[in-house]
Amino acid sequence: MTSPQYLDSPQLTDAKTGTVPSDLKPGSPGVTFTTPDAKVVIPLAPGIAPIVTEVSVPNPLTNVVEITVTFTPATSDTPVRLTSPTGTNTVDNFPITPLKEGSTITITFVTTNNQPPENVTLSVIACFVPSTATTIVSSSTAPITVSGPTPTLTISSTSTGTGMTE
Repeated sequence: MTSPQYLDSPQLTDAKTGTVPSDLKPGSPGVTFTTPDAKVVIPLAPGIAPIVTEVSVPNPLTNVVEITVTFTPATSDTPVRLTSPTGTNTVDNFPITPLKEGSTITITFVTTNNQPPENVTLSVIACFVPSTATTIVSSSTAPITVSGPTPTLTISSTSTGTGMTE
């Protein structure tokens, strides 16, 4: 979540007053919550269907010892719930299938002594395949070149002139 591109702004349930979603970024002091049943809900950005590979609480100063990650689709499909192994705060055993567009990711926490989660940062690692492609159609006889990670279109042409003499 250091540079979230495909996740909408997280909703923090029971966070201390004055907390902002960017406090979840790894490397920050993190978010401290006021109740043990606190959670973070992250909606997926419109048009995005990522394949999530890992969700973790990377801050070593947190009291979180286990997390549960729930994917809730926008459809009537059954939510998928995965829990980190006991004593860890990383879930990395996700199915290799894209989440459905409009889904939400909910993260809940287990802490030492059932206290409210403290110093929580989140890392969500995912990849996605763009759902749209660009098709280039040309009626020209000039060669077309498409190159680069963000394709640019180059059309080169040669013209022959006709001279007029008097």
